Amino acid sequence: MNTLLKSLFVASAITSMTAAAAVVETTGNEASFTFEGTIEAMCKTDSGSNSVTNLNLDSTQETQETQEIGTLDVWCNTGENATTEYSSANGGFLVADNGKNSKIAYTLDIGSTSGVDLQSGTYKHLTTLAGTGSAGDTQATTLKITPQSNGLNDAGTYSDTITVTVSPN
Repeated sequence: MNTLLKSLFVASAITSMTAAAAVVETTGNEASFTFEGTIEAMCKTDSGSNSVTNLNLDSTQETQETQEIGTLDVWCNTGENATTEYSSANGGFLVADNGKNSKIAYTLDIGSTSGVDLQSGTYKHLTTLAGTGSAGDTQATTLKITPQSNGLNDAGTYSDTITVTVSPN
């Protein structure tokens, strides 16, 4: 067993000397090193204000009132705007905590895009403003909803959660 280890050591030493000899035998007076790395295209988001607890849903509304629910702040490393995808936890409805699960439909406004209906599933917004640069400055997009309440809705506290996924264009 000991002889086997000695043989492996000798073979390893000969291989190392051969490799070292190849470097010593080069005749050039300069060397080049090529290296690279990749930063994948990405976007990040932060939401400054994203929790509203005082929506006006009562019968005092003569017309359906558009109400701000927050701002979406986006940064991308591509120098371009972002794609954002919106989905509703309740399928585009405000749902009450009243035991009946009463619903009020609503539409979503994303910046200047208005009337987005999340009842048919997710919605992709292809031109969401995005900040750029190494300082991480973001661009803000205002999000608003227009509840379709009619003044005859059941009593209760109504809510929904919209999830936004951001990706580079």
